[in-house]
Amino acid sequence: MKKISVLAVAAAVCGAMLPAGCALPVTDAGSAALPEAANTTQVSVEELRQKYTGYGFNALANDAEQRLYAAIDEAVNQPHSTEFYSDAFDNMQRVSDILELYKDDHPAVFWIDEAEPYYYSTVQGRLRISLHFKLEDEALQAARDQMEQVVQTVTDKAPADGSAYEKELYLHHYLIENCVYDDEAVELHKNDRVRSNEQNAYGALVEERAVCEGYTRAFQLLCERLDVPCWVIQGQAKDFTDEGNVNHIWNCVQLDGDWYHVDVTWDDYEDASVESDRYYYFNLTTAEIEKDHTISPLFNESEDPDVWYNGFVPDCTATAYNYFLRNSMAIDDLDAGDYVSYVAQAALDQRDSCCFMVSEALDFEETFDLLVQGYAYDWVSGANESNDYEPFINNSSKLSANENRRVITLLLKYD
Repeated sequence: MKKISVLAVAAAVCGAMLPAGCALPVTDAGSAALPEAANTTQVSVEELRQKYTGYGFNALANDAEQRLYAAIDEAVNQPHSTEFYSDAFDNMQRVSDILELYKDDHPAVFWIDEAEPYYYSTVQGRLRISLHFKLEDEALQAARDQMEQVVQTVTDKAPADGSAYEKELYLHHYLIENCVYDDEAVELHKNDRVRSNEQNAYGALVEERAVCEGYTRAFQLLCERLDVPCWVIQGQAKDFTDEGNVNHIWNCVQLDGDWYHVDVTWDDYEDASVESDRYYYFNLTTAEIEKDHTISPLFNESEDPDVWYNGFVPDCTATAYNYFLRNSMAIDDLDAGDYVSYVAQAALDQRDSCCFMVSEALDFEETFDLLVQGYAYDWVSGANESNDYEPFINNSSKLSANENRRVITLLLKYD
């Protein structure tokens, strides 16, 4: 995903990229003058700190930043585009960052116009912002109702008595099955253009087309509705087309008190040959995700205009809910495991694959070579014999490997 940064100039007013937000007392867009009540310096900061508890808000360093966040919050919940005043900042880049942090806290917000998000100017020592919506009034309400209906339908079908992990797994699968990665939008982003709603939850859930930000916002929104703590991580990821890095966004979820990285976008790729291919980025440690992802710094750690900052980055070290640790067989010793029974059961279940996680104590490449050279054939032959050749796993079955995840997959083919 490429973040769009649109700059527009009208007289002394400048525009910049906006995350979705909401504001304090406002007037209609286009008003030449705003009432004095629109000055957010009148709002008690202590009151704001009681009202807002998201990681994005808590990342803000001073009263002015927190008041701007509150002003955005009020404005976003208006039925139409609005103007409002807030405290002025010496560095206007902070405005864009704070808007993004607001959006990180509010994944349901989708109606900010990405192509022309906002304009700002300074008026008598205060910051005046004009926030632009892509939909307004009845059309906005209809779209909000439409997305809410989809969210309700999806969450109603989640495992009612399931664990947080089972709900997360269900939502991950739902998005992969029902949302298509928007390659057309990616090409437009290269020229700083936006197709539609590809960067928000509406695009992923209603239009069913999105880039990484749309997947991420939708996954966060759905998780939160099912009481699964979920956050967004800003950063970069390897671009395999030119071996460089591109801006990217993904999630973290909290299960039984521990945080895990999950990248739904990267699990939804066209070349996935079997179901297990969909979970290479499901519940990883920080060390695992950083093999091909880079996590951006925290807000206020630096002032790089080309970086989207994180409001919060959890320490992810747990492995208990890693998909493959829970859904594969460990290989600790090729000669001392009941691998035949594992393959036999997979065949009886008519699974298209079975997965093995190679112990850190073993050399991964060597273990894979040994499987290719004969161990896997012996396991398949033993499984066929154990099942009285019904079903029969044929010789077209293949092995695939993901060294980053230390996973070897046996792709099962049947006669």
